Amino acid sequence: MEECELCGGKIDSVYGINVEGVELRVCSSCARGKRIVYREDRRSAKKEAAARQAKPRKEEFEMVDNYGLKIRKARESMRLPLKVLAELINEKESLLVRVENESTLPTEALTRKLEKTLNIKLEQQVEIDEKNARRDRKESATLGEFVG
Repeated sequence: MEECELCGGKIDSVYGINVEGVELRVCSSCARGKRIVYREDRRSAKKEAAARQAKPRKEEFEMVDNYGLKIRKARESMRLPLKVLAELINEKESLLVRVENESTLPTEALTRKLEKTLNIKLEQQVEIDEKNARRDRKESATLGEFVG
């Protein structure tokens, strides 16, 4: 099992984030609130092999702000109890609780299921041109801020 490059914890789902122009492979906790470049679900050997062969995504996506609240409001407006939603999308209720509380970032597969079932948008595309990318590096967090 792989270790998070920031906190050193074991990770099942790898999130690629960009910090000061350096790509790091981190856990969901360390990726929270950062610009996510890619995600890998490490639980399946087939997915791992496919991820190594896949070309990196040229677009960047990040979770919308307050994604947990957005999920909860959509679920409640449809009058779906959390248990029923979990059964509908074949996920554990405890995972959905953590996602709604924003203590866990949903995997790409879970994000797609929630978007389809609740008819909401949870990711937004981030367009970066070369001028803005250079400016963003100067304004972004340093590795010391994560460790310290």
